[in-house]
Amino acid sequence: MTELVNLPASPIVGKNLIGGEWQDPASGRRIDVVSPYTAAAIGTVPMSNATDVDRAVAAATKAAAGWRKVPLRERTQVLFRFRDLVLKNLEELSHLAAAECGKTVAEARAGVMKGVEIIEFASSLQNMDDGASLEVSRGVTCELRREPLGVVAGITPFNFPAMVPMWMYPTAITLGNAFILKPSEKVPLTADLSGKLMLEAGFPPGVFSIVHGGREVVEAICDHPGIAAVGFVGSSPIAKSVYARSTATGKRALCLGSAKNHFIVVPDADPDVTVDGVVRSFTGCAGQRCMAASWCWPISTSHLWCWRECV
Repeated sequence: MTELVNLPASPIVGKNLIGGEWQDPASGRRIDVVSPYTAAAIGTVPMSNATDVDRAVAAATKAAAGWRKVPLRERTQVLFRFRDLVLKNLEELSHLAAAECGKTVAEARAGVMKGVEIIEFASSLQNMDDGASLEVSRGVTCELRREPLGVVAGITPFNFPAMVPMWMYPTAITLGNAFILKPSEKVPLTADLSGKLMLEAGFPPGVFSIVHGGREVVEAICDHPGIAAVGFVGSSPIAKSVYARSTATGKRALCLGSAKNHFIVVPDADPDVTVDGVVRSFTGCAGQRCMAASWCWPISTSHLWCWRECV
């Protein structure tokens, strides 16, 4: 039997997390967060603007100056606590992610656990960062050093409210950066719960920030001179736009757009296994994932034929 999602008992009022404090947007504007399960609002989210981004960058810049001086081992200790809190609150995170993005609870839980894997990877960085110093000539030494960039930002999509942001901020923060998250305005509530757990874990105010909103916030992040790097996951057209706009201001940018798998069914494929795999691919997460193949095409018409195009 499919596990039923626990919808919030009352609407959740989302806020920006800036300097360790939960704040309303400078604009005062809000939009509803609508659950695909019921088509009803389960909360509201700020529609922030460039002023909110400025505030977040100022707080993050101040925090980054001190955070970068904290030894890597001590940073990972805080991350260990965050991992424990994520696992302790796994069910709440899973049900909230499912409620706001429409996937099943099991799929949402799996997404959180994949995020936990990244937290564990980031926690291991203290054992992987061995550095090096090599005398390459008489009196000449080459030294390998890793320095944090400062303030970095992530812009994430609606389909994996917990996992995709966790692709970014655990590693960025563990390596001494301050991180600003701009989650999709369609799924902001999981991000806010994650922010609460970050504060509870003991990350200093400003090391992790959340600024909610739409296009105006994205453009402000791309343009802001105080942000050194941007990570993006979403559609290809927006990925190209974010990359071009960010790099134009000298930022490092990693922008992933519209990853989609394709299927080729070979003549000796087992029909039962193949049909099961195809159906699971395009129905899992309501088709909103990289494994949801846009096309499935036969090598031989005597074998399985399936054609699906995602619009």
